[in-house]
Amino acid sequence: MSRFELLRYLDYCGEMLSLIGKIAALYAQHLNDAVVLEAVDEIEDLSNSLSHKIWQKIAIISREEGAGGAAGEPAPARKG
Repeated sequence: MSRFELLRYLDYCGEMLSLIGKIAALYAQHLNDAVVLEAVDEIEDLSNSLSHKIWQKIAIISREEGAGGAAGEPAPARKG
């Protein structure tokens, strides 16, 4: 996998985790079950933690790229 493909893959993984957390929140939006709400909180915490680790990897790869990586490969889209 090229550096560009790896960055794109990690970016997509981060987006997928974001969607999972949002879907979990939407699922529990109209429920008052304590067990479900606790599970949703755990899903959101886990997806946020994994997303943070993914963005750390993206930052490391991008830093290496800036220090002499492959030229001509576009940088991944950044989260705002």
